[in-house]
Amino acid sequence: MTNNSGMSFKTRPKNIDGDAEDSTRSEKKPVVYVEDPPTPSRWFSYEFIFYYIIIVFGYFVVLKMLLTRSNEYNDGLKENKGIVDGWFFGRKQDLSDTQYKIYRQNFPLLSIGLSIFLFISASIRKNFPDKPYVRILFYNIISLGFLIFVHGSSTFIVLGIAIINFSISRIFERSKMLPAVTWIFNLIILWTCYIYEGYSFKTLSPFLGEELSGWLDGHKGFLSWETYFKVSMLRFISYNNDYFWAKSKRPVVDLKGKSAYFIAQERHQPMEHYSFSHFLAYIFYIPLYIAGPITTFNAFTAQVYNPQKTYSLGDLVKASIKILLVFLGLEIALHYCYYHSFDKSDVWMTFTGAEVALTGYLVLNFMYIKFLIIWRTFRLFALFDGIDTPENMNRCVNNNYTFTGFWRSWHGAFNKWTIRYLYIPLGGKKTQFVSIWIIFFFIGLWHDLWLSWIAWALLNCVFFSIEIGIMFYFYHPKRLSLRRKWYWRFLVAIAGTFNIFLLMVANLAILHGFENSIIFIHNAFFVPGGPTAFILAYSWLFCGIMVMIEIRESEKRSKEIKPF
Repeated sequence: MTNNSGMSFKTRPKNIDGDAEDSTRSEKKPVVYVEDPPTPSRWFSYEFIFYYIIIVFGYFVVLKMLLTRSNEYNDGLKENKGIVDGWFFGRKQDLSDTQYKIYRQNFPLLSIGLSIFLFISASIRKNFPDKPYVRILFYNIISLGFLIFVHGSSTFIVLGIAIINFSISRIFERSKMLPAVTWIFNLIILWTCYIYEGYSFKTLSPFLGEELSGWLDGHKGFLSWETYFKVSMLRFISYNNDYFWAKSKRPVVDLKGKSAYFIAQERHQPMEHYSFSHFLAYIFYIPLYIAGPITTFNAFTAQVYNPQKTYSLGDLVKASIKILLVFLGLEIALHYCYYHSFDKSDVWMTFTGAEVALTGYLVLNFMYIKFLIIWRTFRLFALFDGIDTPENMNRCVNNNYTFTGFWRSWHGAFNKWTIRYLYIPLGGKKTQFVSIWIIFFFIGLWHDLWLSWIAWALLNCVFFSIEIGIMFYFYHPKRLSLRRKWYWRFLVAIAGTFNIFLLMVANLAILHGFENSIIFIHNAFFVPGGPTAFILAYSWLFCGIMVMIEIRESEKRSKEIKPF
């Protein structure tokens, strides 16, 4: 994968074996990425003061547009599905997003339940500091109760799938087919449970009887198990692969200078840690079961025995306050911005020009903040329990201008999982122009068997391939002199601005599919006033990207990657 920041290449000599004649032949030397040195700070230059003025003015226009349109629905002049009575100064609120609506409704109960879980877990760690297996037993018992509570009779299906996955790891433990069999089995479950809506016990009525199968189908719990199998599937694949690599004694990569999490992930666990009880504790670990973020089996188990020390209690308290403030901020914002409702109900199709583009921009920002709150809430509870996971959303959605950087930061944990269990096994950089097609189609169909996700996968594959090709060309040593020109960063910003439009189109395809994405682009930029809207939006985003570039240069100067 390529890097977000500017970088150059250098060549590394290659050892050549052979006779004198062969040794005199010129050989092609491998090309290696090296970061370009940081540039001097421009934060307080006249150039950047100009950018700040443009950016602030642009946000003023955005706020004016969204308030003008939203007030039409708040004042009762118009109505739309999902815009309901709110709690902030008598204004209505946009609760058209089902996922967010369910999360906010269950947040108090969720917080209480997870707090009780943490209290018991902490008590076990305090009273049995040298007996981690007691903690594993606690995880197993409470997870079983949790599964029965949320999935009801479907717990039999969930546990059955888990037992089969564990059995695969033992049946094929001496075969190189283990990873492939694991992938095939879980993909079959993933897509058949979607097609058959989680399976029905009625298919077993010849064995169970009509009455019992009917009763089981009527008591499946309030959370559909097939929805949460998506994340469980990633854990099944992680466990079976980590076990296979430990069993086959795969060499461990160089860990010098790596993070504590990376070291825990890469080091093989003692074979007794790959037991069935450890397997169940990992698969059904409550704080991460519902939404992740995903962590590997090795990393999880290592931290059960040696809880994370990367974050202090003070750090976690600060993170808790921060996420509550973000949650409150989104709640208030949804009383003034109703554009997710407009997008979901196709009201946006009545808009033209700049307002269509604004709809896409605001919806993507809402999705970012929603997932940031959900993922960080669950990760925070895991951290309090001593379990660290890769961070999702480690860079603001408005601070990305490449596909590579966007996916590294948006779903960072899934990105790292994909690299470890899919990208590297498929050949890594050697085959990336082919493997990215497999990866994006898997990610798209992993989310849902919808045509909109196929559209998303296709668009991302095409744009990603183009971006990789461009990066390889312009960051080759032959183009080093070009990158040192004063106008290089302007060229990057011009291309990056266009890339942001492609990013918006690719990700809005999730909501709109192929057909409506074309309508979206047409209504935004190919109607009267559309070209003007495009020029204004392009200029505004260009100024933003110049700031993004300087942020990355600042990070290089400080040798620190900021989480936001």
